[in-house]
Amino acid sequence: MLAIIRRLFSAALVWGLCGHGALAAGQPYPDCSGHDRWPAAMTGVRLKELGLSEKAGGYDKVEVELLASEPLPAERHGRPLFRQVHKVTIADGGRTFTAITVTTASFEECSEVGGDVYVIAVACPAGGQCVRSSLPRHGQEQGSRP
Repeated sequence: MLAIIRRLFSAALVWGLCGHGALAAGQPYPDCSGHDRWPAAMTGVRLKELGLSEKAGGYDKVEVELLASEPLPAERHGRPLFRQVHKVTIADGGRTFTAITVTTASFEECSEVGGDVYVIAVACPAGGQCVRSSLPRHGQEQGSRP
């Protein structure tokens, strides 16, 4: 549990402190934001594993937004690697799911070191209305895995 909290905190720091500056400054970073790239693919697989979707791809609509991209120390890896945070929104059959992914990417590969997927139950943007995703509510059947 502590490891998950550390990863979320790290993602929040990347997003809030360094991500926007690096993106705004035009620093080059790997492009992993396509609907057919690693963050979208692993989100689809996780939705299927959780029993929230019957398929792991071929959705009606997939949107991937890069929120942050932070260069990792090159001396540890010998080549440029980046920690990236994406917002992935998947719509299919009237249901919409939103997730945040944290991945390690290079210019050659968007899936250098696995990645984490955090499916969002409720999104409450600043100054806007909260929006509940298509996750089952407490007490509803959730599929084969909790």
